[in-house]
Amino acid sequence: MKVLFRADASIRIGSGHIMRCLTLAKTLQQQGMSCHFVCRQTDGNLIDYVVEQGFVVFSLSGTAEDEVKDAKQTLAQLTQQYQLLVVDHYKLAKTYCLALRQRCQQIMVIDDLANRAHDCDILLDQNLYPKLEQRYAGLLPKHCLQLLGPRYALLRQEFYQSTEPRSDSHILIGFGGSDEQNLTSLAIAALQQLKLTPITADIVIGANNPWRTEIEQQVASLPNVKLHIQCNYMATLMHKARLMLGAGGASHWERCICNLPGLVVTVAENQQATTAYLDHLGACVWLGQAAEMSAQFFAEQLSYYLSQPALLDEISEKAAAVVPANVGTPLVVQHILQIIRGLDGNH
Repeated sequence: MKVLFRADASIRIGSGHIMRCLTLAKTLQQQGMSCHFVCRQTDGNLIDYVVEQGFVVFSLSGTAEDEVKDAKQTLAQLTQQYQLLVVDHYKLAKTYCLALRQRCQQIMVIDDLANRAHDCDILLDQNLYPKLEQRYAGLLPKHCLQLLGPRYALLRQEFYQSTEPRSDSHILIGFGGSDEQNLTSLAIAALQQLKLTPITADIVIGANNPWRTEIEQQVASLPNVKLHIQCNYMATLMHKARLMLGAGGASHWERCICNLPGLVVTVAENQQATTAYLDHLGACVWLGQAAEMSAQFFAEQLSYYLSQPALLDEISEKAAAVVPANVGTPLVVQHILQIIRGLDGNH
């Protein structure tokens, strides 16, 4: 069976769409499926990285003004039929999927905006909102299977492995693949201000981070800080840390399954509702939006929460309840296989 993924990465939109599609592709590959990607040659794309992971990539050149043009470019690259198309793209919706039906039998859409109509057989939204079941009312075909909430979070296999003991006063910092606002540099400056000792930290940035040289220079002056670039062992770092300072988005669910308390900065508008709700549940602390941050504020927040072990334990417990350890990617794949193989009662 063949699966086609349509997703992009860039400095502006980050790497999250590609990374979660890779997680799903690798798991489907383990089930004997052949997975191909369609990606646009944007500034900061991850096409080479996807190829390095062992997948065929059809690359699209130029800028797609609309869904129709993107669909035509995609179809021009395809010479075979696919049992499933997975679309993870904020600019593509019903029009694109309708056009791709001629090559793809079933369609799965990964979304978290709920702001446009889709033509799909499966809709995955791994985020947590109040009244989650009503978010896509009127936007999907009646037969569409909706996989809603963190129990369907696309987490890499490493997050289901055994845990290591945490290190007290150890911080993990990660603001996503591109970190367009350069919050990482502010966080490093905050570490330099912290009076607590001994403080150690792991800092994770993506290969596309435009501030990489500056960050490497900052970290070089801090003996207890280690920089990781495009790492594939995030779970190990999360299990080691006592506290994480980072962005919203998919890392919410990684933190939750690792029981890791998080101080969260929202770096995009679509992260705000979920982060606010998780903060309300006590499963993280929402510090605010990227434009409101400063090194001094980061230092104050880190210092306060590291000095409150009972509070961190409480946040950890609330986070663990959001994403149980026995669900996530395997559950998503189970539903996909049922639909592709015609075992689902609705198909």
